[in-house]
Amino acid sequence: MILDRTKSPEVFQIEDVKLANIDTDIINNLNVHSHIDEGSKTFKIELQTKGSQWYGSTAALPQLTLKMLNEGTKTKPSSQLAEAIDALGSFIELSPGFDYSSITIFGLSKYFEENIRLLSEMVYEPKFDAESLTTLKSKELDKLKLNLEKGSYLSSVNLRKALYGLDHPYGKHLTINDIENTTIDEVKSFHGHFVKDFDIYIAGDLPANFKNVLAESFDKYSGELIDQRTETSLLEQKDVFHIDPKFIQSSIKLGKRLFTRSNKDYFPFIVTNEVLGGFFGSRLMKNIREEKGYTYGIYSHLYALLHDGYFLISTDVKGGNQQDTLDEIYKELNKLSTELVPSEELDIVKNYMIGVFTNSFASPFAQIDKFKTLNSQGINQDFYRNYVSNIRAVSSEDILTNAVKHLSPDSLVTSIAGA
Repeated sequence: MILDRTKSPEVFQIEDVKLANIDTDIINNLNVHSHIDEGSKTFKIELQTKGSQWYGSTAALPQLTLKMLNEGTKTKPSSQLAEAIDALGSFIELSPGFDYSSITIFGLSKYFEENIRLLSEMVYEPKFDAESLTTLKSKELDKLKLNLEKGSYLSSVNLRKALYGLDHPYGKHLTINDIENTTIDEVKSFHGHFVKDFDIYIAGDLPANFKNVLAESFDKYSGELIDQRTETSLLEQKDVFHIDPKFIQSSIKLGKRLFTRSNKDYFPFIVTNEVLGGFFGSRLMKNIREEKGYTYGIYSHLYALLHDGYFLISTDVKGGNQQDTLDEIYKELNKLSTELVPSEELDIVKNYMIGVFTNSFASPFAQIDKFKTLNSQGINQDFYRNYVSNIRAVSSEDILTNAVKHLSPDSLVTSIAGA
């Protein structure tokens, strides 16, 4: 058959996705969520722990505690631990987070049991000595000092601090003082109370006995979950400016506290956001990057966390273009709240969003991650089953309503760091 290149390929409308089968089992009182994909010869296991910023007295404590797991076990110094991981052809990720932190291994299925035993040893038998902590703190201090020289880091930290305050887990940030003052006893306590409290998410080419292997390697933490947080009141949110003549550029962040995925405005708002700054063809990109040439890139995003969410507009510009950039951002925000989005533009945005969404289920690892996102936030999987339909249902009128309700320029906090 000869391909007729004069004809466009037939276009099919994407329907709601069919989710992969995720099994949930209780093993040793642990929640284990698994997705089997035979033939890939690889697997991923993630321990999603409570050892996060939500439970840490400082931002430094959960980060240092998690990273100490890489500093050796009771039987393996850090160098030997690294060699053992390399010998298996595996890769380990330690990811501190706001709501949860994760300990993840990507490995070869033929070494499944060896990987699980190694992961168990890291979690249950860490070395946790003062000398290793001192070495780790020195590394983390060097990284932090480098970040404190970056406008994008400073503007981001200052914005979250302005939105939530230093007493809220989402407003806390790493400080030199907190890193220096973290003790090995605090690390041990945090590890015992929070890091050892986890759910398991596992996917890939798993052996028939994988549940038995997990049962032999992991136990449910039986202690009491101690929430060290104190309730905080809403702040009077003020703009933040960190001006330093050594910077060539200025990093601009605008944001506000919004909501989680369970809010009724979630789907209309994420379409509104996509029109504004959610992808390369967005209005902010066309105006501020392509037409004005103020920046290489500008984007907006809704960060939907477990307990709250916040909206963010972010860009880096030359120092002299700060106010002009802000004026153009305000112009686009006002346009969204006063004019209906043309149907052709809205169709492009919706089709792009639906395409990105369906592609995000392309691998078994991605599928278990998608499941984890909703499961860890207590949201039913119908959220994804109906995702495409909910995107298609958003109208131009819905976007205008959401822009008026949520995106008034006066409601946004501005954080600028730079020249």
